[in-house]
Amino acid sequence: MKKGFIFIAGLLVFAFSCEKVIDIPLNEAEQRIVVEAVLFDVEDSSFIKLSKTGSVYDNSDFEKISGATVTVSDDQGNTFTFIEDPLTPGLYLDTTFIAQPYRTYDLSIIAAGETITATSTTYEDIQFDSLDYFYQAGSFGNPDSSYFVFFNFTDNGADKNFYRAIPVINGAKSGTYYLTDDKLFNGNNYRQPFFAEEMGHGDTLIAYIVSMDEANYTYLNTLSSNGGGGPFSPTPSNPVSNLEGNAIGFFGVFMTGYEQIIFP
Repeated sequence: MKKGFIFIAGLLVFAFSCEKVIDIPLNEAEQRIVVEAVLFDVEDSSFIKLSKTGSVYDNSDFEKISGATVTVSDDQGNTFTFIEDPLTPGLYLDTTFIAQPYRTYDLSIIAAGETITATSTTYEDIQFDSLDYFYQAGSFGNPDSSYFVFFNFTDNGADKNFYRAIPVINGAKSGTYYLTDDKLFNGNNYRQPFFAEEMGHGDTLIAYIVSMDEANYTYLNTLSSNGGGGPFSPTPSNPVSNLEGNAIGFFGVFMTGYEQIIFP
């Protein structure tokens, strides 16, 4: 299904928010900039969040960074300036930005005396074919009944592709990372279940398929391997970042598709 509904864009932002994993330094001198730069092919859905890591003894939200200069440029000579939201410190927006297929995007951030850069590449628009499901009745050993759902999409065989599927059930994003590359199905249809989800009568599922470059796939894969417990959960190590400069986090530009089901 193609994009365009405001509530879908809002859920898309929600589906990607608060996924960075960061180290908490033992003293204030070790503070680093945290970048969460997430851009989509849906109008009014891209955002860039800037903050600083806090002290291990500080339980408050991390310090937001205001007054930064944030731009994104592409390989066609276009430049987009992300302006800080006057109501939300540290949140930078360009509501007109819409990612295009087969573009290379460069991020530039000047903030807190640091210069941070990164690059992200998009590929072909997603061909999300369908969702299908069957009802799995409870049994003596497992009394719970639920719908078992599969997502289906077609891979473009001309590219080396990386994907993530994100189920949002009744407005709540799944904590499971459904990640794959196209090594085993290049150029073919891909069908995979949302194996960790439980959906019942009357539930609403909005499923996203997101394509990304290899750097962002690596970031999310290591995030998933670390447990993916949220921005403040302790993890063995930080995910591999595509940022250059004294910062942690990531910059990703994503092509998306979605389908929706309301279960009978």
